[in-house]
Amino acid sequence: MKVQNISYTYTPAFSNKRGRHYINNKQLSAGLNTAAAWFCFGVGLDFVSRKVNFFKSPVKNSFALNGIIASTAGVLTGCKALKKNANNKN
Repeated sequence: MKVQNISYTYTPAFSNKRGRHYINNKQLSAGLNTAAAWFCFGVGLDFVSRKVNFFKSPVKNSFALNGIIASTAGVLTGCKALKKNANNKN
C-alpha cells in the first residue's frame, strides 16, 4: 500500500490536466446503450406480461413472471459456473 502525503488530492481517471471533469464519449455511449437496452427490455416484458396471465392479480402475475426470469437466469449462471469450474480442473 502506498502512503500518500496529507496534501494529496485524488483526481479521478476522467479528469483532464486542468482538473476539469468531463465524460468520455465511450462512457457516455455505454451509459446510453445500457439505458436503451433496459428500457426496451422493460417495454418488451410489459407486453409479454399483458399476454401471459398466471394469476388474476397483476402483482402476483408480476412476481410469477419475475420469478421465472430470475430462476432461469440463476440456473443458467450456475451451469455456466459449473462448466467453467470443470474446465479449470482439467
